[in-house]
Amino acid sequence: MRQTLIATAALLPILSAAGEPLMVDPERNVYIPGTGIDFSTLRVAATYDDERIRIHYEYATDRPSWYHQYWVYQGDGEWKRYGSGFGPDEHGLYEDRISMLLDDGSVDGFDRYGGWMTTHEGMRSLTSAVDADAARAHPTLGEALGRSDVRKYIPQSRSTEDPAEMSWDAVRNDDELAGLQNDGVFLDLWQWRAHRSHPMGVADNGYILHYRLSSEGRGMYTTNWDDDAGQPAYMLDPEVTGKRALDWGRLVKREYGQDDPYFISQDNSLAFDPEHDWQPGDTLPQRFLRAPSGSRGAIAAEGRYENGAWRIRLTRSLKAPSPKDSKPLEEGGIYNVAFAVHVGQVGARWHQVSLPHTLGLDVDEADIVAVRVDDVETADDAALRWAELPVMYPGQVTWQWLNSDHPGAEEVRSGEVSIHDQHVYEQLRSFIIAEEIRLLSR
Repeated sequence: MRQTLIATAALLPILSAAGEPLMVDPERNVYIPGTGIDFSTLRVAATYDDERIRIHYEYATDRPSWYHQYWVYQGDGEWKRYGSGFGPDEHGLYEDRISMLLDDGSVDGFDRYGGWMTTHEGMRSLTSAVDADAARAHPTLGEALGRSDVRKYIPQSRSTEDPAEMSWDAVRNDDELAGLQNDGVFLDLWQWRAHRSHPMGVADNGYILHYRLSSEGRGMYTTNWDDDAGQPAYMLDPEVTGKRALDWGRLVKREYGQDDPYFISQDNSLAFDPEHDWQPGDTLPQRFLRAPSGSRGAIAAEGRYENGAWRIRLTRSLKAPSPKDSKPLEEGGIYNVAFAVHVGQVGARWHQVSLPHTLGLDVDEADIVAVRVDDVETADDAALRWAELPVMYPGQVTWQWLNSDHPGAEEVRSGEVSIHDQHVYEQLRSFIIAEEIRLLSR
């Protein structure tokens, strides 16, 4: 296991009432969690056999959420969407998620800085977020991808030479991006989603190159909405679920359990009936779930929230489902990984992240040691070697800041040090929050 040195940066005192945020400013995309809720621990273990790898997660929380966003009937034919990713949602309507970034060494810097090297000025939910119209007008992000924001990307996908001046819109041309992808210069992204994927028995497979992109194939969710009719496209099937809709009052009281129809899918729905006598408070999930295809659906998911923790198992082939969006794994290999946890009804960047770590398949020197078993499906959990990984609020640390105003910018630019060389977890999380407050106060 790697060792860390004590951070040298001076820290500002951080005080708040238990559970209370330190700073909230929606106009600037600011929600800084208070002391005691800005950090926690993610437990990770792994097993593998001749063909598959299985990642095990345990995350303790007393605020689990398998809800996401919902349409709520207001009367007079109007349906209103509830559920926001800004800070903790006021109604508790945002799903829990656990994500893993995985690399085989092809993305230079990821082993040293983890997910922070994918965060850049101009990204959505940052104070510096790019205007939606500017993103739509961009030939690659807007015109080709159909996006209206900037999301995570690796520095290699931009043509800016100076990392301190890296610009969101300096996207490399299509041939250059294709060359990077063919060479494996992208980050594999496994996203377990409690609402949008788990009920279908999968995690969402994706990757990060010039944007946070989905892997090849059909996704496991789409929007439950009929644009032409201005109403949901599907309702619950009463013969399967005993109801056509959920009840808003019961939903916000969190009375729908994991075995209730809190989601809507191809297996429990019918086409929406506009002639039904809909009542104010009738509620339908905003996401419609379906069986995925291709590499997008290549990660199987199982488990549930029990005994005070999420206990989740993700299983994928050692072979890359698609070499252009997933990384292959092999016995004896050591891979760079970083994790993110969205728990507490939060979305976007209001999550907790780990430092970069290593995952080794039967390699004792790795931070997370994947244990070889005969069959990952039947292996005894006693064989697991759990790693306890601290996770923390990431603040508004960007790649540009790390290479410019950051006290260790010169070392970052040299590429000779890792975040582990300069920071201890407990001090790092305080430093990140103090620095965000300082920058916002300028």
